[in-house]
Amino acid sequence: MKMMLLEFDDQAAFSAALARLEAAGIGAIETYTPMPPDAQVTRSPVPLCMFVAGVTGFSGVFALMAFADVHAYPLNIGGQPDFAWPTFVPIAFELGVLCAMLTGFIGYFVACRMPQLYEPVDVCRAFGRASRDGWFLSIPIEDAQALSAARDLLASLAPLSVEEYAA
Repeated sequence: MKMMLLEFDDQAAFSAALARLEAAGIGAIETYTPMPPDAQVTRSPVPLCMFVAGVTGFSGVFALMAFADVHAYPLNIGGQPDFAWPTFVPIAFELGVLCAMLTGFIGYFVACRMPQLYEPVDVCRAFGRASRDGWFLSIPIEDAQALSAARDLLASLAPLSVEEYAA
């Protein structure tokens, strides 16, 4: 399937073109911008997952140490009580932090759909500016008739550049 990559010079032109393309019924529009279009910031589930993993890791390690010292292998050393919980806190805290960090590391890659080493749009010359200062739209073109209709619409949008690539 053919795709067309449109480049715009600023966010206002980009937003206007996006609204016109959506109104025209062109589906599966992909955007590549240096910041979210129209400042629609979505919340990530990664911080919540990190918190849950940290609390679970802390609780699990604390429970494991308490079980080991009280039930599995009780030792009376220096007259301490069987359940000497202050000694469990530092290790449980450190392992809770480790669980949270590992969850954050893996969750970041999952949330960003990485590693994705190649995307067909990477072959376009102007696409290198997408993460710095470029405002790009990618639209699918199914057949020659849709291509000619899209060209008429694209001419009215006045993009800086138009490139075709194979998806």
